[in-house]
Amino acid sequence: MGIYFERVSGDALPIGEFAEYLGPVTAERFCDSDGEYQRKYNVYKISSGQRSFVLKKSDRREADLYRTFLLKKGFAVPEYYGDTQREDGVWLLMEHIDGPDLRRFDGKAALACAKTLAEIQNAYWECGLDGSRYQKYMERIHWRAQCLAGEPELAAAYRVFLERQETCPRTLSSGDFIQFNAVMRGGRAYMLDWAFGGVMPYALDAARLIAHGTEQPDPLGYGFPFYMDDSLRKTFLRAHYEGLGQKPGWERYLADITLAVLNEYVEFLEEELNGLQADPRGCGGEPENQLYYKRARETAARILSM
Repeated sequence: MGIYFERVSGDALPIGEFAEYLGPVTAERFCDSDGEYQRKYNVYKISSGQRSFVLKKSDRREADLYRTFLLKKGFAVPEYYGDTQREDGVWLLMEHIDGPDLRRFDGKAALACAKTLAEIQNAYWECGLDGSRYQKYMERIHWRAQCLAGEPELAAAYRVFLERQETCPRTLSSGDFIQFNAVMRGGRAYMLDWAFGGVMPYALDAARLIAHGTEQPDPLGYGFPFYMDDSLRKTFLRAHYEGLGQKPGWERYLADITLAVLNEYVEFLEEELNGLQADPRGCGGEPENQLYYKRARETAARILSM
């Protein structure tokens, strides 16, 4: 099914705090369904007159990121209208962008994503802002490395990734640039979710976009991982690279992307690998998630041969 909306009452939502923009409204909750995976988000589509908005419960850090980096900059991101503090969190009001997400990925989407990402990254390349997000990121990936204690080849390749993160150029990253967090409108790819955003190594967003693709499209276009074959990956990466104003050499760029892709696969294996270590019966076993385990091992082999 993919993303769908569930009608809800707006009584519990901070509608009144945004009276400047909102009159009488109808509220619908964003939900997602993909087979066994089902989730309801604290994100709502608010319709008021002829306009529609997104009302999202988040935190102060995401609100500050919008204000500092994205507000009125002309990037392909939702227009930001403001936020309000409540006991249950910070609520953000922003533009609702109507259009298809990128689970049905194609060449036009690849070029549009590359352009959007490069424009944002060029604006903040090595800007030196928001160091706290980078520090949290570094702490998290060093903690993640512990799950590889029983996987010497993966651990060796992941150490190369960790070392490069200390010197890799940094810029603004969304932290979750994946196909269902982008929408096509008017030929542009809009990046929607900045809850994990901040100034981090430049390769992360590009790697996340390409890491979770399969060679064959889901018949309905909503499966996970998403469809992205090698030709689409190459189209995106070359266009992204060419769009960057400041950048390393092409081979260094590809190496940085490969390292960040390994991190994506390890992230998706982390919980299972930790479980195998904790359960003596799992010693010598392999994760059930064979797709990501196979990809992680293949990526690690490439890294160790560089």
